[in-house]
Amino acid sequence: FGLVLSRKMGDAYRELLDYLKAKDQQGEHKREEAKAKALEELTALKKQTFAHISFYNCINAADTLEDGVDAALTSQKELYDALLGFTGMMAGFSFIGLPLGSQPDTYFQAVAYFLLILGFGGCMVAALMSFIATLFIKGLMQEPWDCVRDCFFRWNPYLYCTNFLAIGGPFMLFLGVNVMVHDFFTDRDEVDCWRKGMGEGADKCTLSLGLPISLNVLSLIFLLVLCWLFYGAVLKSQRGRRITKAIEERR
Repeated sequence: FGLVLSRKMGDAYRELLDYLKAKDQQGEHKREEAKAKALEELTALKKQTFAHISFYNCINAADTLEDGVDAALTSQKELYDALLGFTGMMAGFSFIGLPLGSQPDTYFQAVAYFLLILGFGGCMVAALMSFIATLFIKGLMQEPWDCVRDCFFRWNPYLYCTNFLAIGGPFMLFLGVNVMVHDFFTDRDEVDCWRKGMGEGADKCTLSLGLPISLNVLSLIFLLVLCWLFYGAVLKSQRGRRITKAIEERR
């Protein structure tokens, strides 16, 4: 009797293991199907912004769709956290350059202040949008993929404008400083000549226009290098990306 009972228990145990194994395989198959469907939906959008690339790669690398979606949302939240800090800092620099309560004395000052005000406004709007985006993304954490897909990618084009404001604001500060150097070096009284005495009775000289122009040229070179770097590393489609290959295969 004991031998028969032992065999029956062994058979029941093996049946239970087979059932659990089949259930496991079935669950894994469903998880893979969910991931494949989400990746197909991302590919169908035919876009390659940072958000689309991040979601595609995170979902593709994760064990489950839920883990991949949360990883992608975390990546987006970190991006907007960084933009919030950067644009807030640049708004502070623009604000420092504004003489509150005083009117510009020269044409160069008026143009420079106008550009600084534009830069300050752009950076402030970008900082506020980054703050809103951070709260929005944080609220989507742990939500199902259908909710994240419908909500995030609906508002993503508007939130994406934060990137351009984060570039445009500092660019206005950059232009304002380049205009201001002309006022600083040229629109002023004569100064004591170098190597010709100092103080009262010294020879007087006017500052050369080449000083601000040389600074403008150097700034232009740096700007072109930054534009080339931004276009090549961020805007230009990178060959070999998983989402790029998937979009090309879909055509």
